[in-house]
Amino acid sequence: MKTIIKLLIAVALINAVVRAGLVMARYYELKDEVQELVTFSADAAPNDIQNHIMAKAEQLQVPLNYDDVSVTRDGPRTIATASYTEPIEVFPSYHYPHTFTFSVEGLALNRAPSAALPARR
Repeated sequence: MKTIIKLLIAVALINAVVRAGLVMARYYELKDEVQELVTFSADAAPNDIQNHIMAKAEQLQVPLNYDDVSVTRDGPRTIATASYTEPIEVFPSYHYPHTFTFSVEGLALNRAPSAALPARR
């Protein structure tokens, strides 16, 4: 009987770890995609970048709302932030809501030099 209880506990723990791992994998995949977007989309408008982020979130089935994503540009620097809450099923019929938040920054080196900097000769 002890062995059966130990096995059930082990299966429940493995289930929780796998489910949490899958949610974390989607989070890191979305964050990586956003990092690529802000780094390599120097010519894209912030709204276009935000739309691409939302499309990727939908593809990954991440519960991200449009209002929870912010993309700003300050010269060659682009900053994107996002925040969402996703329930993780750690035990059958028990969901733990976890809030994921990230902010990534990209610096476009292919932009024209700023007026404050002297032109190179």
